[in-house]
Amino acid sequence: MIATGSDARIPAIDGLDGDPRRRPGRRGGRSVLRRFGAHVTIVEHGERLLAREDPAVGELIAQRPCDEGIELRLGAKAVAVSRREGKRVVRLEGGGEVSGRELRVATGRAPRVHGIGVETVGIQADAQGLMIDERCRAADRVWAIEDVTGVLPFTHVGMYKGRITAADIAGRSVRADYTAIPRVVSSDPEVAAVGLTGSQAREQGIAVATARVALADAIARPWTYEQNPRGELGLIADRDREVLVGAWAVAPMAGEWIHYAALAIKTKTPISVLRDTVAQFPTFTEAYLKGVESLEL
Repeated sequence: MIATGSDARIPAIDGLDGDPRRRPGRRGGRSVLRRFGAHVTIVEHGERLLAREDPAVGELIAQRPCDEGIELRLGAKAVAVSRREGKRVVRLEGGGEVSGRELRVATGRAPRVHGIGVETVGIQADAQGLMIDERCRAADRVWAIEDVTGVLPFTHVGMYKGRITAADIAGRSVRADYTAIPRVVSSDPEVAAVGLTGSQAREQGIAVATARVALADAIARPWTYEQNPRGELGLIADRDREVLVGAWAVAPMAGEWIHYAALAIKTKTPISVLRDTVAQFPTFTEAYLKGVESLEL
């Protein structure tokens, strides 16, 4: 079993690789630094945050850092890093620069596949990681799990692959299913998503119906949770099959209650059943009922 994980992916930016004070970082750590009193600037190459999620997610999560005094530079490409008067200076494409005492790099991770001898058992590795089948097999009697596969490099998915591998080794008939894997960003508020985005669903030829729920307007729980309630829930449904195919939430503890949608997507629960399901009051889960009631199928 190969479980060598991954390394921080450092982009090829002039002056970055040799900077001893750069810090690999998680994207969700910006608010923590700001609340400790640091002046924080985020340089994001994309035109919006979390570009792999629905556009609404990026728009909602971008509001928070701006409210907290974090400077957000979207569509900005870093081209060089240097030192000046004890600070790290990042030069941007097209002119302009940002500077600070510390530089945190959050540009993803790369599977750790080189120098571990996979070629000796007939496995060819590339930058995307080790290719595995639905039983997590990379070759005959060789399994690969965790980030080294490049398939959804999350800790919870690595644990799932471990269960699939153990079952396969034990001779049980199992197949990995990544249809309803939750994706969570540890920000404030949390971002959680599962299944397809609206664009992905349309690309697959699905007749899409969507719904958005402003939590503070629809349910009581945001008002019992904090003084300035916030957050939204989004649902993506298949009109023809009348099931959920995706969901997202930007809200407190979203990573805890996204699993309601994950189970519905995994089991293809009919929306009629979701509409007839009662949620505890007051909880964030109540928002799902408001959402499925407003879906136009």
